[in-house]
Amino acid sequence: MITKTITTKITSLIVTGFAACAIALAGFVTAPVSAAYAQEGTPPQGDINARLEKAFQKLQERLETQQGNIDKARSGADKAQSLIDELKAKGKDTSALEAALATFNAQIDEAQAKHDEAQGIVDAHAGFDDSGKVTDADQAKATVESAGAALREARQTLRDATKALGKAVRDFRKANRPDKPATQQP
Repeated sequence: MITKTITTKITSLIVTGFAACAIALAGFVTAPVSAAYAQEGTPPQGDINARLEKAFQKLQERLETQQGNIDKARSGADKAQSLIDELKAKGKDTSALEAALATFNAQIDEAQAKHDEAQGIVDAHAGFDDSGKVTDADQAKATVESAGAALREARQTLRDATKALGKAVRDFRKANRPDKPATQQP
């Protein structure tokens, strides 16, 4: 009875942790980078520069947020490993969870690599000066677009990893549900 309660609590903690990661990642929304204009013709250069500067600033904010999400995912993976170790010590077959966690960790590394690529592009700030002002609109646009694309790839990788691990945890819980005791008829 106590083992079933502990197992239920552990699997509940795993699912809750991954659900929290999924919610945090789902809240991370990328905004479109390209500008849309209601009128025909080329907008004034000042408008383009202002939009690029704002997009660059938002990109920097998203980089910071995403790094926080990656750090949370790593922390969650560490906690999940501890819980898997506890389940394994109790004789549970955790091979599916271990495989899912290994895949999750590999995907976190992929997301971090894409994030680092975006960070490198932003750090180089081609088309922008050190204070984030546009110096060359074409280069600035390329910077925002390429860094944004790398960030979106990192975000999608992290979301896919979280979904897959969550599914593995749900499958584990379903396969390891405690049996309900038979009720006695009076």
